[in-house]
Formats: sequence, C-alpha cells, structure tokens
Amino acid sequence: MEIKELMSSEVITVTSDVTLEEAERLMNVNDIGRLVVMKNNKIVGIITDGDLVYNNDLDVLVEEVMETDVITINYKKTIQEVSQVLSNNHIGGVPVVDDAEQLVGIVTAEDIVSGYVKEEKTEKISPESSSIYLSMTRSREYENYWLDKIKGYGYKAAITQTGANAENLPIKLRESITVAAIARGVIKENPKEKIAVSNAVKDAYTQLDLVNPGLGGGFKVAVVRGKGRVAVSVFGKFGHALVDGPEQLALGISVI
Repeated sequence: MEIKELMSSEVITVTSDVTLEEAERLMNVNDIGRLVVMKNNKIVGIITDGDLVYNNDLDVLVEEVMETDVITINYKKTIQEVSQVLSNNHIGGVPVVDDAEQLVGIVTAEDIVSGYVKEEKTEKISPESSSIYLSMTRSREYENYWLDKIKGYGYKAAITQTGANAENLPIKLRESITVAAIARGVIKENPKEKIAVSNAVKDAYTQLDLVNPGLGGGFKVAVVRGKGRVAVSVFGKFGHALVDGPEQLALGISVI
C-alpha cells in the first residue's frame, strides 16, 4: 500500500509569524499533534504539541520554536518505507510531498497502524495485521483462537503481558516478548534473531513514547514471524497514580 492511500490530504498548516497560542488552539480544535509551517507555498518548518509543552510563553512566534530541518516523504512510498522513516528519526508524523516537492498530505504513526490492518491484498493477512489482532485480544480463549489462526497462515506467533514504570518499560517489553518468542519457537535463541525482535520492540516503543513520554503502564505484546520479517504489536494503557490514559496501540517491524 502506498502512502497516498492512507495519508490525511487535508493538512492543517500555519505561517511562521503566528503565536504559539494560535498554534495550540489549532491543534486542540483539530485534535492533532503537529502543524506544518508554510511560507510561499513551501514547507519551512514543523511544530508539535511537544514543542508547546517546553515553551510556557504562548506569545512567542512559531518561527522561534519550529523545527526547520523538516523530514518529508514522497507520496508514492510504501507503508513499510514511511514506517522506517518515522522509526529512524524518532518522530510521530511526516509531511507528504509530490514529485514537485509540494505538500499533498501528512501521515502519522496512527495512520501506519491503520494501514497495516487494511493491507490485506489476499485472504492471507500479513504478519503485521496478525500481531495487531493478537495483541488486542481480551480473553485467553480469543488469544488461542488467533494463535491457531495465525499458525494456519504459516506464521509463528507468541503473546505475553508486561508492565513497568517509565524507566523500566522498554526493557520489560523487550525481555518479556523475547522470552515468549523463544518459548513458542518464534525465534531461535541466537543473537541475530533476538536482535530482530529487539529492533521491532524499539520501533513500537518509540511510537508509544512520542504520545506518552515519561509514563509507565501495562501492555499485551504480540510477536508474529512471517517470511523474512517479524512484527511486534504493543497494546495497553499508560498511566500512574494521577493519570489513567486511553488505550494505545503501536506496531514495530524488523527484518529477520
């Protein structure tokens, strides 16, 4: 699936001379986490809700805070390619441009997850979709149903649960799913295959941490191995004593 099939084509933009107060208002009204900054029909920057957190003076202009080294991606690229761009650069969204470098859309980590679910070109669903469905199961019976279904597609799968504070969460996610993957025969106990799972977990955790930085939580983690790649899906809630956040879903992939 190409990016143009899942990107948001109606991009909310601002100019660099508006205040952070106006930028915050636009993000809140449109329920988005980033704005593309434009000048003379060209992309000159990007500002996120994270930038607003670290700037208390809302009278400051966007141009003083925005990221000017903007990463963009061509609308003909695939889901896998944009997913790698987000992961490599630790960002939650990227503007989409056409062959003339004109802004035509924006794609986020949430769009990527939705795209993987929809990308079922044949009756045999992908390892990515399978891991998402497995991680979102609500009962042991449904877990077993999906484990059997995934096995029928010729994939190998495992699922586990884990929780930790913010400091230990990435380690717990990696350790728990690696142990489960070895126990279920998804991977062999060798460095190469363990690193592949670790990279997929890192990919998924980066997406989660962008939305909820500094919080721990409890999650179900599923790993599915297909031909040449492994997918890890993480589903659950961030929270602590004062916060009980909404359920979050993230997907990571790696070559194996």
